[in-house]
Amino acid sequence: MDKGTLFLKKLERFGIKPGLERIEALLQLAGEPHQTFPSVLIGGTNGKGSTAAFLTAILSHAGYKVATYTSPHLVRERERIQVNQQPISAEQWAEHLQWAEQAVEQVSAATSCGAPTQFEVLTAVAFRYFAQEKVDIAVVEVGLGGRWDATNILEPAVSIITSIALDHTDRLGPDPFTIAKDKLGIARPRRPLVTAERRPSVLNLFYETAALLPCPLVRVGKDINWSLHQMEETASEVTFQTKTDRYRVRLGLAGGHQLPNFGCALAAAEALSERGWTIPKEAILAGAATARCPGRLQLIDLSPFGKESRLLLDGAHNPAGAAVLARSLASLFRFRRLFLIVGFLKDKNASAFLSRLAPLADVIYCVEPPSPRALPLFELVLLASQFGNTVKGVPDPLQALYSALEESGPEDLICATGSLYVIGTLLNETLDAIRDFRQESPANVSSPSSRPLN
Repeated sequence: MDKGTLFLKKLERFGIKPGLERIEALLQLAGEPHQTFPSVLIGGTNGKGSTAAFLTAILSHAGYKVATYTSPHLVRERERIQVNQQPISAEQWAEHLQWAEQAVEQVSAATSCGAPTQFEVLTAVAFRYFAQEKVDIAVVEVGLGGRWDATNILEPAVSIITSIALDHTDRLGPDPFTIAKDKLGIARPRRPLVTAERRPSVLNLFYETAALLPCPLVRVGKDINWSLHQMEETASEVTFQTKTDRYRVRLGLAGGHQLPNFGCALAAAEALSERGWTIPKEAILAGAATARCPGRLQLIDLSPFGKESRLLLDGAHNPAGAAVLARSLASLFRFRRLFLIVGFLKDKNASAFLSRLAPLADVIYCVEPPSPRALPLFELVLLASQFGNTVKGVPDPLQALYSALEESGPEDLICATGSLYVIGTLLNETLDAIRDFRQESPANVSSPSSRPLN
């Protein structure tokens, strides 16, 4: 473990602390880098990462130097911080973490607000890097909630709240209305607020907030509508109608749930255009087609290893996400048997999650995500056993994949979900294995199926 990674690991003990005092202190030490670039801030319960991917791709095709800050990561922390869709380099990462380590000591010693958290440090590092790179605009995903999240130090040109569902109820509140109040803290006076939320009770709060600030409210599903032409496992053909234009697009992210996510990105792009940004229609079409968001209904090709069954990775981690995944499995994918690999963090509602997906599964592999906050394996096995499926407890996600590959056939589907830590582990291992396999000389490989997937 390198020095920077060790430093970030040590910060985990500070947990999650609401408030903007620590991020303000960090950024003051950095020279207020967050004030050097405009931004779009994306909150919501689900769909933030996909919306960020769509908007980043659109702005990139429009010719802008675009920064993107998302969380959490799948494989390594520096994936969260990107410019022009490329992660911060290992060298720059190390330099910024060296600065951060000194800054944390100064903030801890000089203020009464306590030591900065890991997320606050990563946010400060991201904004410092973006300023140094002189980006044209930053697309920033809120970490948790809205009002007191470290990213809310920004003054966004456009705010997006994708939708509201139950998640992090211990911190944000017990019901969608209370959660929405926290997330609406990212809205700004006279700056457009975009949402795909549809619940009338929650929407009333959006209307009230927009009137009080005041700010223009754009509703995806009302002000922006769509007609679906065709949906495939890896893409969709859709026509979107806004108040000013019509767009026939091919969405490069699969699933019906991506339609409102792209609608949010489209609304933000049009709002920026109205404020002087040059975003040609061609950039919107190209951004729709080329957006990529690893770990969202991502099919991994295992054919280099002679494996005919398929691996689907999806980062659903709450009951609403599980419902979306269940609909996608039922409508998009054809399979004889479904092998489900699931693992959760302690603060997630694993029982409600499983109630959505377990009826579709033939075998459930319970695993522990590689995180100190992982739900213990024995607890998950007990929960999963209530749904009447074949349940197997396997501590390591990769070992669960090995077992599923041994049991599954060419018409079966293996789906890993429940935690981005599980998804990241499997994505890293399988892609590394495929890359190593393809780099080997054919003379050194007797057959694809003879090579273990590790």
